[in-house]
Amino acid sequence: MNRKLDFRTVLQSAAVTASAVAAAAFGGELDCIPDNPSFEIGPGEGGEPIAAWSDDGAVGRSTGLRSHGSWAAWLAGPSAGGPGISRLFETVECLPGWRHRFSVDVGHRGADPVLGAARLAFVASWLDSTGSVLEVSSRILLNQESPRDEMFTVEELLPAAPSGTSQLRLEFVFVQTKAQEPGRAYVDAFEFARVDPGVNQWGDFGGTTLEFSDRIWRVKSAYTGPGPNAFSPSASNATVRPDGSLRLAITRVGDQWRCSEVTVEDVLGYGTYRFKTRGRVDLLDPNTVFGLFIWEYPQCFEASDEWWNPASEFDIEFSRWGQPGNDFAQFVAQPYWWGGNISRFEMPEPTPAEVTSEFNWTPDGVICRAWLGHADEPSSADLLHEWTYTGPHQPRPGLARVHLNLWLVNGSPPMNGQEQSIEITAFDFIPEPQVDCVGDLNGDGVVDGADLGLLIGGWGTVGLGDLNGDESIDGADLGLMIGAWGVCPG
Repeated sequence: MNRKLDFRTVLQSAAVTASAVAAAAFGGELDCIPDNPSFEIGPGEGGEPIAAWSDDGAVGRSTGLRSHGSWAAWLAGPSAGGPGISRLFETVECLPGWRHRFSVDVGHRGADPVLGAARLAFVASWLDSTGSVLEVSSRILLNQESPRDEMFTVEELLPAAPSGTSQLRLEFVFVQTKAQEPGRAYVDAFEFARVDPGVNQWGDFGGTTLEFSDRIWRVKSAYTGPGPNAFSPSASNATVRPDGSLRLAITRVGDQWRCSEVTVEDVLGYGTYRFKTRGRVDLLDPNTVFGLFIWEYPQCFEASDEWWNPASEFDIEFSRWGQPGNDFAQFVAQPYWWGGNISRFEMPEPTPAEVTSEFNWTPDGVICRAWLGHADEPSSADLLHEWTYTGPHQPRPGLARVHLNLWLVNGSPPMNGQEQSIEITAFDFIPEPQVDCVGDLNGDGVVDGADLGLLIGGWGTVGLGDLNGDESIDGADLGLMIGAWGVCPG
């Protein structure tokens, strides 16, 4: 639905430069996706600002209701004595004809529901180079009829940007009437994807594929990052051996060193990513990096925006990073330089040839482990390191795929002048189990007094506390809740 809205002010923004427009025509780097889309980065709870977003009225971050990571944004009425709005907004670059799809998780709690005529909307405003509004599209996301105490997803394909578009303003708007309705709306896991022109996720990969661990993998063929390096599709660099293992290598052809990288075609999402490797990782040259990671080719973003991890990258890496005395193993959320995003650990020297490493990617964080041997579960003697990451750069659901690579730091040759290789004997993916927690009405992972209060509050009606589905909240539902009392399984 398109309509003009009269309750917003227009933000003045600089025009897209000619060079940026030219770059965009060839898929170059424009800031066309919002920074900090899961609202993970900001100073704290209350009314504090959210990094990269501007706001008016009653806006902040909270852990009260969320669907991804540790935080969600919230908006409430400004309660200024008459009709009013609260806004959370950000501007990205956009060119005529571009189309985007948005998806966002929203919700409100039974403890402070959105009531009456109050509502939460998403508003997209296409702007010209002077900041004037060319066209507006809006969508109501949440009102008093929306389910409580849970996050639900709203998505929509937006119309094409009109002629003259230079930028696009994205807004979450809480509308409060003169009745001064109470309530707080929560917003999380915002995805704003450009669908036309689409994004070529395989631009660095040619037509060479491999079958390994019952999946199809594409082989990188480009001179590009990391490094940068020359990545070769040659069987000398990436091949599946007769025993079914995948061999990655760095080779020398004349004066050029060639590296290797493969990526699985499947988008796997939340779950456990387990890698079993064979080879002396401690004997890899100090300039060599062996990476096991997830990565998504983003729509478009400037290098200065990497502070929020637009590629949803998370790594297991074995390297001394050009320093022979360094520890050579680490788990990393990108950007690696952000405080708390890296956990380096020692490995025995000599390191046994067989090592298993994994990360369990969940909506609440990433749980990492590494151990000696190829058992699916380590003994206490074999466990090398454990780390749970719950920081602000948790990868988001999207198109992040598994990548495996062997490359050279800064493109510098191996210090020992020798070719390098490593083998991955197996890659296993174990999907995140879908565990129903009967009685956890507020979704906090525990069945306790808060859930009991919600159930009693709906006694005799039909709603959230109807655990057995008989269209009445009564003693049978109370019995089910008491039986599930405590921390949810899984």
